[in-house]
Amino acid sequence: MKSFLQTVKTTYDATSRVYRFNKTVVILSLLAYIVSALQSNLSVYASKFIVDQLTLQNLNLLMGGIALLILFQLLRVGLDSYAQLKSRKMSLEFSIQCENQLIDLVADTDLIEKEHPRFKGDFSYWSYSNSKYYDTYSIAISLVKQIVLAALSLFYLLHSYWVTALLALLVGTLRGIYDLRAVRQRVEIDEQLIRITRSHHYYYDLLTTSETQKEMMLFQLYPHFRKRWMDKKTEWAKLQIKLDKINHQRIFRGELLSIVNTGLVSVITAYLIYKGSLSIGDYVAITMALSMTENNISSMFSSFSRLKEFCTHIEKLKLIEGSTQVAVSAEKQTQAEPFIFEHDIQIRELTFRYPNQDKPAIAGINAQIKKGEVVAILGENGSGKSTLIKLLLGLYRTHDDSILYDGVSLKHIDRFQMWNKSSAIFQDFIRYMTQVRDNIAAGHIDDIDNSEKLNRMLARVGLSDTFKHGLDNRLGFLEDDAVNLSGGQWQRLALSRVFVRDEDELVVFDEPTAALDPLSEVRLMNDILGHFKGKTVLLISHRVGVARNADRIIVMERGRIAETGTHEELLARQGLYSEMWNQQKQWYD
Repeated sequence: MKSFLQTVKTTYDATSRVYRFNKTVVILSLLAYIVSALQSNLSVYASKFIVDQLTLQNLNLLMGGIALLILFQLLRVGLDSYAQLKSRKMSLEFSIQCENQLIDLVADTDLIEKEHPRFKGDFSYWSYSNSKYYDTYSIAISLVKQIVLAALSLFYLLHSYWVTALLALLVGTLRGIYDLRAVRQRVEIDEQLIRITRSHHYYYDLLTTSETQKEMMLFQLYPHFRKRWMDKKTEWAKLQIKLDKINHQRIFRGELLSIVNTGLVSVITAYLIYKGSLSIGDYVAITMALSMTENNISSMFSSFSRLKEFCTHIEKLKLIEGSTQVAVSAEKQTQAEPFIFEHDIQIRELTFRYPNQDKPAIAGINAQIKKGEVVAILGENGSGKSTLIKLLLGLYRTHDDSILYDGVSLKHIDRFQMWNKSSAIFQDFIRYMTQVRDNIAAGHIDDIDNSEKLNRMLARVGLSDTFKHGLDNRLGFLEDDAVNLSGGQWQRLALSRVFVRDEDELVVFDEPTAALDPLSEVRLMNDILGHFKGKTVLLISHRVGVARNADRIIVMERGRIAETGTHEELLARQGLYSEMWNQQKQWYD
């Protein structure tokens, strides 16, 4: 009973949501369904009347009955077509709204959650569940049609011969109950299918997209990854077959019951006609009404089972939305401190662990970064450099007072205000496959139409003569006339995003010149240090030579700070930095 009431409540909520979106179309669709139900039942009476007039050879009434039947059908078809057109338009507009809200949900989710391996599977499921709002509404209003159809046709059967009504009710109910029993299995298999889809899609893209073909061809990887794709695709196919089997068994058994019932009612009706209790027209009408009653009673159960299935998905999505909204609301209600950075950043016993990992990415870090310093952060891959940066920028949340800006804990600072005065170029920067203009203005999107400023930034990174159509040149693979860039060109374009900003207090460069040639690297690094003089610059790099001009160097090892100091101090200390310096120095000696 509790499950039934929950399904009814969720169905009401989903239908109300669509109704609020466009009341006129919902009412029109409901009217079209009711008219369709009435027309179907009027056709039963009209068919009986026409057959009886054929038997009586009354031509005038026969023609009148046929005309009335055609008129009813024309009315239904016209209203149905108009309602379907309006409903289609509404469904597309509602889908846009739902996807927009899903984007909000993703935007409000913490970065650490979005980087979790399960997030892709979760997002696929969220997208699937989000689409069930409109599907639930569609089934709910079609359920109205089924109820009206079943009620009117059942009334006709009761009026004609009560046994046929009882048989129709019994068979329709049995078919419906069998359908309800399969709901839980279908929901579970659907969720598994959605989650496993990401795997076989990934391997298929790996095998077919242009970006991957160099390594696929050179290392002859097709057989290896084809097998991975086949394994996942086969696993998906087995689940799909299992779901199809459940559905086909349900349909087959329902149809079998219906055939037996139709045969039984046909025999009973034929016998009553033989005895003179019913007319030939009654035979036509009863068999029509029987099919309508049985199918619509069964469809009512089927619709409810689908409602239950869809509502299960919606409830799961609502739980996710609810927890996210609570977190966002809690953050908004917290009296956030304004972002002020005039003196220093204090790092105290900072420890952070990623999901699904037992070992901390960084542990017990203590450091001070003064306003206006250029600080180079060095270390091997996995030493915790990028993790530290994301924590300092507030992209990963800390639950203690381990990061302080001018003595104020980062967890109390208004992060959005902080981000308005901070920028970063990450190692895995985005290659926006749109226009050159978008790629530069991504750093400060308010300047998207400031062509003069954007062209200056393009010249600053040495790309002013690269694009035939200038700022409006399309990049990537989405358009036939687009231009693809080398890794170094993409990186220069990404660097322009920080130059376009004017009010940053904190600027982060994560391997900013990794894809550049040595001459370009030197020129751009000098430009970066000159442009951001007086600003706080955090510079992550593997190249020790890049760090030489920093005010201070932090060397990280296995999630901890191994040593810190100036270039000369660290060389004199003969520690890890000195070892890195001497090893890289050998490349040039």
